Amino acid sequence: MPAPAVLAQYEQIQPGLAERITAMAETAVTGDIRTRDKVADAAIARARAGQFMAFSLTLVALCAAVLFFVFNKPVAGAVLVSVPVIMLIRSFLNPS
Repeated sequence: MPAPAVLAQYEQIQPGLAERITAMAETAVTGDIRTRDKVADAAIARARAGQFMAFSLTLVALCAAVLFFVFNKPVAGAVLVSVPVIMLIRSFLNPS
């Protein structure tokens, strides 16, 4: 936005020009705000999708581990139990 004195000069040159400049500035700011809102919404959606995938993979690994223990395969069961535990520990150590 130009300084008020400059806007007054524009208005003297062509009546209504200062109002048009102000409207263009308002439109630009509104567009920036909408863009930032969309970016934030997309980031939230990505985070939720990532959390859902992590939960799903952890659940599958734990169910498979239980099945391996039931069928007397303790090594495979221990490996599959360790994966979710390691992922959980890693998430607490590196929260980003």
